[in-house]
Formats: sequence, C-alpha cells, structure tokens
Amino acid sequence: MAGLGALPLAGMSGSQAFGGSSSRIEVDGNHLTYESRPLRLTGIAVGDPIYIRADRPASDYERIARDWFANCVRISVFPGHWRSDPAGTGAALDREISLARAQSLFVIIDWHAIGFPGYYEPTVPAEWGLPLDVLLSDLKEAADFWQAMARRYFHDPCILFELWNEPVAREKLWEATGEHWPLFHDAWTGLVGTIRNDADNIVICTGGYWAHDLVGVRERLIADPRTVYAWHSYPNAERGDFAAREATLGGLHLVKPVIVTEWGFCPECTGELHGTVDDFGRPFVEKFLEKYQMSHTAWCFSQGAMPNLLDASDEPSTFGRFVQATLKRSSVSADWSLAK
Repeated sequence: MAGLGALPLAGMSGSQAFGGSSSRIEVDGNHLTYESRPLRLTGIAVGDPIYIRADRPASDYERIARDWFANCVRISVFPGHWRSDPAGTGAALDREISLARAQSLFVIIDWHAIGFPGYYEPTVPAEWGLPLDVLLSDLKEAADFWQAMARRYFHDPCILFELWNEPVAREKLWEATGEHWPLFHDAWTGLVGTIRNDADNIVICTGGYWAHDLVGVRERLIADPRTVYAWHSYPNAERGDFAAREATLGGLHLVKPVIVTEWGFCPECTGELHGTVDDFGRPFVEKFLEKYQMSHTAWCFSQGAMPNLLDASDEPSTFGRFVQATLKRSSVSADWSLAK
C-alpha cells in the first residue's frame, strides 16, 4: 500500500488536535506505519508562515488536501524569525499547523537552517527584504527551538520534527562523499536528545551537500529508533546521471525510511533548478519515489519560491500540474481519502 490519509482529527480545533490521538507513527524497517497500516507521506512543502506564506489564504490547506490529493505538508520556520520573535513566530506556526491538522494532514515542522555554524554560513540576497542571517542558526538556538516544539506538540504524533533543513559544512563541496556526516551525526544526536526529554514524535535528520548527501549514514545511524532521514533532490545535483544520484543515498533507503522533504524542477528557469517533466520530473518519480515508495513533499506551494508549484494566476504551474498528477496517482493506488 502506497499511503494513508484518513486521520481521526479532522474538524477539531487546534488545541483538541494537539492532544487528540493516542496512535503514533512507527518505524518499521525502511518504511513507516500508522495504526498498523503502511504509511507513505505524500504532499507539499508550503514554506514558512512569516515570509513565503505572508499573503497566502488559510484555505490553502483545504485545497492541498482536496485538490492536490496530499496527506502531508511541510511547514518551515526561519531561524531568524524565531530568534527575533519566538512568541509571534510560534503563534504563526501554531495557526498553520491547526489549519493543516483540521484537514487531517500530517505535518513536518522544518527548522529551515542552511549551512552549519562555524563552517559555512551563507546570507540571503538583500533583495529578499529579510535579515541577511535569517537562515543561519547555531546549535543552541536549534536546541531551544526543538525543546519548545517538543513541549508544544508532544501530544500529536502526526507532527514530525525535521531538525535542520540543509546542512552545509563546505560551500564548494558539491558532491556526495559523506565527509561531514560525523560532524552532523554528533550535532543531531544532541538535538534528538533534547527532543526526547519531552516528546517521542518522529525526528527527521539529514546529511550534508544541501541535504543531498546520505553517504556514510547507513554505517553510523543516529542511535534513536524513532529517527528517520531526509533527502533533497533538484536537477543541479548529479544532473542527468540518475545512477550517480542514487549513489548519494548511500544505501540508507534500504534500511531506514528516507523522506524526500524537498524536490522539484523549473521548466521556465535557467540555471541550477532548470529541468523538465521528461528530463527530471518523470525519471525522478519513477526511479526513486515510486520504485522505493519514498515519502515526499514537493517544494514549494507558492508563486514566488522556486521551483514554484503555482503560477501567477494561482493555478498549478507546469511543475505543479506534474506534482498534482503524481499525488493523485498515489492517493488512488493507496485507496485512501481524507476525512471531511
């Protein structure tokens, strides 16, 4: 079975939903289960509540569940927003999660940090109108954030915690070598320990190379039975060479669940994200998502965050139509429907 979507919490308020289920997601070998049934998370990354979703309507979550056939959303938190206003950012996140859970969607909370403290600390373009360090985090900030999330959401096992968006320890390392996994392993072990003081929600960890590199992880797993792993995949990585792309998994997908928490392509773009249905989209879905029954959330439900699932008229873009069709096939093959 490819997926599962009907949850018992639809229609509840946020506070009810966060304490409303005794079932929990389980790790069973290299797959997930929920209520003793196979669970495949198939959905969409919606961005963060403050910046990417600033002008987005609350009805997006109903649309994502009903028209896009998703059973999961990934909601990001920019470290700089949390750093400057934890109360306001937490409230905004709470609203988004409540909306998603009211539609019976599983939720991945993503600490949307890029780089790694003391190694590579990239700033964002000034034209974004954000603090230049908005995507930077140190480990103490991350620990404080995850402690807060664990204490806030421990009652809801349908919320997963993605520890760090895209770790990068050396800017020019554009290949999967596993070189920095020992560094990340130690950092994630500490953050998992912080979470486990208060919550047993599923935790998602990743490797380097902007989350493209899982080499070496299989040989040195996080020593926590409820930890799974994230992988990102865009056309710029191992462009056109899908055997090389598979090698970046390091065989981890054969022993542990790997969730593709970001993937996508942009036919209209030039440069790193450029790709088409034929040269990236269809091969990636067939050779990875479907072949290995991977859970995944496509980036991003926005008109502006690239690759964009929505066009200027707020209808599905070329990429969006492809994702929508992919999610529909998964929902049909899984024989699930969202609770209304």
